[in-house]
Amino acid sequence: MIKLNKDILIPLGIATIAIAIFWIVSLTLNSVIAFIPAVIVSYIFYLNTFYRKTPSPERILPLYLLALGIQFIHFTEEYLTDFTIEVPKLLGLEGYPMDYWVVFNMLAYSVFIIGGIILFKRIKEFMIIPLFFILAGVVLNSIAHILIAIYVGGYFSGLYSALIYVVIGPLLMKRVLDETKVV
Repeated sequence: MIKLNKDILIPLGIATIAIAIFWIVSLTLNSVIAFIPAVIVSYIFYLNTFYRKTPSPERILPLYLLALGIQFIHFTEEYLTDFTIEVPKLLGLEGYPMDYWVVFNMLAYSVFIIGGIILFKRIKEFMIIPLFFILAGVVLNSIAHILIAIYVGGYFSGLYSALIYVVIGPLLMKRVLDETKVV
């Protein structure tokens, strides 16, 4: 049985705030609505991993930081290949305002950098932040770009850099699961 404490309530509060932010941002960048289920999955995953056992930063942080660095390259590929036009077009909508999209991503990446510090310092109650990046920014991002490319029958904005996550995502997930396995 899970006992309510700061390691349960603080991540729940972070998840609730993230859901509210994504809901508000989705009014302008409607594709971020997909992050709401990712937040819920991240919280459930947190309860089954980092909540049970805080991971060793030496095993997770190097791959986490590599994935974050690739995310900057991924953002650049999306920026250069009209992601803000192509995604809304798939949904039958007008393009996103570039400034909203850039600000949203830069704020998110700032939070994910803090996620690296959270991993390094082993701050358990905030581990949902790096976990969200691993699940949504790495795993979901890779899967989504591949599925969209299949759907459109060819290249889709951000695909090439997202393919790198096909390797890094499973490695990172394996390390998270190995590090948080309760023996």
